[in-house]
Amino acid sequence: MKQPNQYVKPSAHYTAIVDDGNPFPSGSIRFNTADVRVETEAATDVSAFVEALTEALDDYLNGDEWRQAAIEHTPCEFRPAGSEATGQQIITMADRSVSFDPRKNWDNQTVSKGEVLAGSVIFTEPTDTALVISKRFTILDHNLMAGFTEGSMHQTGEKLLRDIEHDAAGKIAGILSSAPSTESVSETKPTGKPVEVAEDLIDILTMNINQTVGSSLSDFVVLLPVSLLAVLERAAQRAGVEDIESLIGASVQPYSGTDYGLFLLPKMFTSLSYREGGNGDIWKIQATRNGAHQCWDVEIMTVVDIVANGKVKVKLTADGLQTQTVAFPMITNIKLT
Repeated sequence: MKQPNQYVKPSAHYTAIVDDGNPFPSGSIRFNTADVRVETEAATDVSAFVEALTEALDDYLNGDEWRQAAIEHTPCEFRPAGSEATGQQIITMADRSVSFDPRKNWDNQTVSKGEVLAGSVIFTEPTDTALVISKRFTILDHNLMAGFTEGSMHQTGEKLLRDIEHDAAGKIAGILSSAPSTESVSETKPTGKPVEVAEDLIDILTMNINQTVGSSLSDFVVLLPVSLLAVLERAAQRAGVEDIESLIGASVQPYSGTDYGLFLLPKMFTSLSYREGGNGDIWKIQATRNGAHQCWDVEIMTVVDIVANGKVKVKLTADGLQTQTVAFPMITNIKLT
């Protein structure tokens, strides 16, 4: 026999009727005394969600799969802790005239333009600015009290990775836009249907290939604003090809934020140099409990150098005895106006 005020442990199927004065009282409450609900319902442990999410991000970002994806999207290297970014050397494929700050030769002649002949050696250096990629977000306890599923966690992780990729690419575009080895050109912005815009963009890219570091679009990675992504994807669907890369004939990396135009990055040069930590990991994922706001703060970060300063020796005298090292334009920035 039940005693007055006796506590009764609620079962997984405990039901209560709510009487709020309405002539038709209704409502039900389901209780579960375990940390995680039964398989048919969502989990509610916020700490479990944060732990699973950070572990999954760490496994992917510091694994071979991410490194392979990074190489496919942008020319890059992964260097051991404490080492410097690797400068590279490559032979120019075609003659090229370059302009530079006026220099005086031994004959007191002022030279502001010189010829770089095919066969000359170009070498690269890191830019003056390194990039710290940092993505911080907060997971509030009350947002997950209603529960979460494996699918929702998977969607959250994918969205985070996409945001990090596009944000970081936008920061890189900003650095490249003012790099000494970036050559800017202006073109009229295409208009019309997606297929027409895509065809015009491909023509613009093709006409602005830097022949000294590549001979076709397949020799470059195209860094483009994310606003053009949907247009090109639709054009690829209409053309019956698998993806944007198949449509353009080059690797594509979208970026978000300020629109700096399109960039043609030569695959023959490493553009990005990621720094490994002492444990060999490139990315650092850190979760911190924020008791004051009843939430978890999660930060994902890494440091990358931009190896995009091209240098080449130019003759200041006809006999070639006096040379000067000047900036060489390797990256083409196409601004759509």
